[in-house]
Amino acid sequence: MILSEGINLILYTFVLMLNFYTDISLITPENRKRIFPLFLDVFYLKNHALEHFQNVEIIEKAQICIYPIDISYPKNTYETEKLNQFLAKAKMADKKVWVYSGGDFGKTITLENVITFRLGGFATKLDKNTQIMPSFINDVYASNFSTEWKPISKPEKPTIGFVGNADGSLIKRMKELLIFGKQSFKKILGKDKTDFQAFFPSSRIRFSLLNELEKDSRMVSNFIYRKKYRAGAKNDYDRKQTTIEFLENINDNLYTFCLRGSGNFSVRFYETLMMGRIPLLINTNVRLPLDEKIDWKKHCVLATKNDFIEKLLVYHQNHTNDEIIAIQKNNRVLAKQILERIAYFVEVSKNKNLI
Repeated sequence: MILSEGINLILYTFVLMLNFYTDISLITPENRKRIFPLFLDVFYLKNHALEHFQNVEIIEKAQICIYPIDISYPKNTYETEKLNQFLAKAKMADKKVWVYSGGDFGKTITLENVITFRLGGFATKLDKNTQIMPSFINDVYASNFSTEWKPISKPEKPTIGFVGNADGSLIKRMKELLIFGKQSFKKILGKDKTDFQAFFPSSRIRFSLLNELEKDSRMVSNFIYRKKYRAGAKNDYDRKQTTIEFLENINDNLYTFCLRGSGNFSVRFYETLMMGRIPLLINTNVRLPLDEKIDWKKHCVLATKNDFIEKLLVYHQNHTNDEIIAIQKNNRVLAKQILERIAYFVEVSKNKNLI
């Protein structure tokens, strides 16, 4: 079933079974938060992922080898040795290996038979064996709203929303610089194996770009600036309230402003798709998931810091009301049925170059 002209994929209505080999000894309760994302479904939740992925104990019977835990932050030399032994065993068996590099930054293992899955990175620096994962999120609309989801009709002026950390003060810049310094020091000491990235004061840049949007009378902006993540919420009630405020802002505006944080990716981008709205994504040399199959320009406004206002205005002007409604519907389907964790790995499994 083709979802839209922007998604050149077919949903898996058949049973795809991929046999994989892994190191079972590392799949423990303690490693749950560090687990290869697919393994959360296969080994912990034991849900319908088992209809598509099967663990085999003999490596020769596997189609792929999957290292079970995050490679970015090894706890000790034992874990480093386990990874090296696993890679060597897979190479001897002539098998490709999937590895997961989590966190804001990530790292890629540059070996011919290794496929690295990570959340972000810089497109021009990533090799062909690096796969970008979406931020796997639940259906935030269904879990927070009691009404049926509906698209927004095209307004005369584009409406754009944002709720989040955006602070142009010198104090905020110094705090971001201090955090960057600590991260860099850990990399020097070898405690953090992730890629080095240049300093990017995301909160200050976000604040500056949002101010440009607010000053432009050709659009309607609806921004809530916060100086702390989740407005500093410390209890369940406050976290719930800030979440609702955040999601209502996305729901009430046709477009949502999305810019990377510490890592070169935006979780807000995927939340906007799940809410069935249109992201305005500031392109900081990003690579998006399944970009060989998904025409992302048909799902978002992709712009730079220099042209994002004009790109948004042109995009809005060039689409009819029916097209705007269709884009919103397709974005929600994309998030629920293609970028969902199991469905994503099923799509990846169809790529013979990755098996």
